[in-house]
Amino acid sequence: MRTSARYAPFCLLAAFALAVPTSAEEPAAQVSAADTGPQTNAATWECTAGHKIEKRRITLDSGTSRYTFLASGCVDPSHGDERPCSEGNFGMPDPTVANWYWGGFLQVLVNGKNATAYRISDMRVIETGARGAFQIVWAHPDAEVGLRLLMLPGGNHVLADLVWNPPPGASPKTVAVRLTCYPSFFTASRHRAGARHCQTPRTDLPQPQVLELVSAEDTWLYYYDTTFDVAKGEGGGPCAALVAPAGVAGGRVQIGDYAETTDLTLTPEAGEARLAFYDFTGRTNAEAEAYLKQHAGGDLKELTATDFRPAPGRTLQVETLRSEAEKLLADAGDDAQTFQPKVEDLLTRVEALKGQADARDWKAEGDLASLLANSSDLFWKLRAFAALNAP
Repeated sequence: MRTSARYAPFCLLAAFALAVPTSAEEPAAQVSAADTGPQTNAATWECTAGHKIEKRRITLDSGTSRYTFLASGCVDPSHGDERPCSEGNFGMPDPTVANWYWGGFLQVLVNGKNATAYRISDMRVIETGARGAFQIVWAHPDAEVGLRLLMLPGGNHVLADLVWNPPPGASPKTVAVRLTCYPSFFTASRHRAGARHCQTPRTDLPQPQVLELVSAEDTWLYYYDTTFDVAKGEGGGPCAALVAPAGVAGGRVQIGDYAETTDLTLTPEAGEARLAFYDFTGRTNAEAEAYLKQHAGGDLKELTATDFRPAPGRTLQVETLRSEAEKLLADAGDDAQTFQPKVEDLLTRVEALKGQADARDWKAEGDLASLLANSSDLFWKLRAFAALNAP
């Protein structure tokens, strides 16, 4: 969603101070994010023995639910820009290794080639506090593919914005998403038989069947197992997804006795699709189903209305920032000489990054957010001198 509020770095600390609760107030709900940074280990099962595997985990915690995402791939030079990994490249190991598969629950197929198995050109946390979010960008040869994952305070699910940007003059012939889940329990690998289902607002089919999706109607997909139900003391709990109809041409769910695989056919020229993911670990089938029937419609509206850009991309007015900075410099008098070059350099960089960000450059949006956050100390010092020189 868009807002007319402007983003002034020198007001950040004041805003934080005003947000500190008094003893009679409740603290504002927050979303935290934790990033392990890149970590490496020698390949064993992931790729050729002796190759180097790079892994990185980012966790979003809404205060009531926590989701961890794992990016993995072999970085041996022999692979070029490809990043093979036998269990998948983008997984969700927390809240549970089942449900949305820990090793690789998401593939983005551009012209039939999985983008998540290519080099990561950018991965970073872009927001914490009132929202928690991170982005990951893959250098697919036919289109740069970006994914932003976002949680709101108290949320039980993760909102996802997927974009694909082909090089100038090019257009991918096909774009698709493949989702893999193991509802509640790893049946076959534990030598147990389950009873998988996939339910949508329109229908409910058991294994082993293929559910052909109607994008305008099947906006939530509920994956569960009637044998492995927490209500029976079995399994960990089911999972679900939201699929916003925009940009989705169709799809199908292969309801297997082990994995359930969802293939979504996207409209290549749309350039964007929106999803959301739920893990109902610890919940009974009945509780999860009741939640979706009552709340999925509202969650879908929230998903489609959300502006996934970090705060500066949503609110920054460069000219307003410049005029306020120039006024502070003028008010600081002779003391402004120390700050003038730094402020001018900052404004030049902000203007350049904002232009790139407005052209859907996610790396520029992330750089802009970091630059403005890191500038707060500079502006507070300038404000102090402006106040000291006031008549």
